[in-house]
Amino acid sequence: MAEVKQGTITTTLRRIAISALVTALFLGIILAYYAMLYSETRQKIISRGELNATSSADQIDKYLSHGIDTMRMACFTLDKMIRAGKTKEEIHEFLVNQSTAIANTTMENSTGIYGYIKGEYLDGTDWVPDKDYVPTERPWYIDAMANVGRVAVVDPYLDAQTNSTMITFSKTLCDAASVAAMDFSVATIQTIAEEVSAQEEGCVEIILDRKYQVIAHSDKSEVGKYYLSEGGTLGSELVRELRMTNDNFFSFRHDGVEYVVYKVGVSNDWLCLSVYDATSAFSQLRYTLLFTIIAMLLAFSVLMVLMISSGRRQEKFTQLSMHVVESLAAAIDAKDAYTNGHSGRVAKYAREISRRCGYSAKRQEEIYMMGLIHDVGKIGIPDAVINKPGKLTEEEYDVIKTHPSIGAYILSKTKEMPRMAMGAHWHHERVDGHGYPDGIAGADIPEEARIIAVADAYDAMTSRRSYRDMLSQDVVRREIEKGKGTQFDPKFADIMLQMIDEDKDYVMHGE
Repeated sequence: MAEVKQGTITTTLRRIAISALVTALFLGIILAYYAMLYSETRQKIISRGELNATSSADQIDKYLSHGIDTMRMACFTLDKMIRAGKTKEEIHEFLVNQSTAIANTTMENSTGIYGYIKGEYLDGTDWVPDKDYVPTERPWYIDAMANVGRVAVVDPYLDAQTNSTMITFSKTLCDAASVAAMDFSVATIQTIAEEVSAQEEGCVEIILDRKYQVIAHSDKSEVGKYYLSEGGTLGSELVRELRMTNDNFFSFRHDGVEYVVYKVGVSNDWLCLSVYDATSAFSQLRYTLLFTIIAMLLAFSVLMVLMISSGRRQEKFTQLSMHVVESLAAAIDAKDAYTNGHSGRVAKYAREISRRCGYSAKRQEEIYMMGLIHDVGKIGIPDAVINKPGKLTEEEYDVIKTHPSIGAYILSKTKEMPRMAMGAHWHHERVDGHGYPDGIAGADIPEEARIIAVADAYDAMTSRRSYRDMLSQDVVRREIEKGKGTQFDPKFADIMLQMIDEDKDYVMHGE
């Protein structure tokens, strides 16, 4: 009686162990698939951010370059006038004429040109400053003197004449004491930020100067704020993260919201930022993951209870678990429109090769399961690459070549069956060492992987592809014969050739 009871306990424990094994496999695959989806979603957001931030930066650079070029041309003429000894009145007349031309060509983005020239303030718009106005103490003069020989871009300020936010271009003249300057409106930059933001839902466009002051923002109420001096706001958190990284993109959380940011520099050391609220996209993924895991665990819990309580034999339970793994293999194969059923056929061929090698029934079933999940890493390969009509580019082929490593990573998470990763990891290795992903050779490649390699190659050649029909039996045989000792282990290749020779009507590939 005690022996019967002990046997029942052992059988029950085996059933629980098998259930835990299959559950762990599914959990590993689901988590890896979620990680892949999360990465793809984040990359899509980053790509959109890069596109928008680059668009903003390009438009702003083009806008600023117009002002810089205008400033250079005016200073070129002023330098000639100073060298020629022109009078103050002649220089003032030039500034007036140039201001009129600038107003006409910049569509009122600038009021004109002015400067501290030959020891006196001159203004092409005839604006008269207050008596306490000291030109040499103004930012436009100081910045120009600090950047001799180049056009300085002065950070935004509120213009007293127009009551609008302006930036200033200024440049030293040939006497090294005079400076010419021109104000330029940032209204166009604000329009750029609003228009780019409007093209993408959930996107905020921000342009910051060197002091982290907001020059433009898709939300006008933010313009003029100094994010660096704020505390506890989204802007201050954004700047804190910005100053902590040298990467072009980063992510952070604020008030429970997850943001992804892409930055592009403007030529005058400003920054264009595309800020995405990614919470909705990532939350949907998390809900899907949670629902899938709960549903799977519930299904396996019910299955385990039913199987234990029913008293069915261990073989029945193992068979049911195997059906679950076969269903998983079918789901993997369904990603490829041209090789549906591939994993099941490879598993069948691999089991037959191992049977003819004289392996035990247990090892045959183990190799069969390895064959079923040898392509599990394709879960991490984009469908567009797997199902591309026609041959792959070199870059796309490099992406495909990552699937053994992805599969090994997924299966390494299933601690209950550590050997299962061997087939997935090394089924594209060659006995001559020219395979991938590790380039190992000969006996360093596990036997199971060498068996799956020849089975996988046979099925690949006997399957239809978008760019070719399945190969004839003679061609397949010649290819396997040619690959003996280089691509394939001769022992297992000979068994595969024997199976082909026995298949007189060429029906094995369709069974």
